Amino acid sequence: MGKRLERGLYIIIFSTMSFFLGVFYTFYEIDQRIWNEELVKARDIETRYINYQQKRCYKKSDLDLIILGEIQK
Repeated sequence: MGKRLERGLYIIIFSTMSFFLGVFYTFYEIDQRIWNEELVKARDIETRYINYQQKRCYKKSDLDLIILGEIQK
């Protein structure tokens, strides 16, 4: 019974640490997205281009110019 309880305790500790590590990493990535303005602008423009196909605000060459800085050939 003692080894079984000890093993269960190790599993719970490992699971809890994995969970909190995942939560910490997620919040870190969200924080980087919020504070990095260049990343936010590029993703928002690209998302708008992909998700709103009926009303095109940007052409493909405009996206390349805005995101990459030059037109890709």
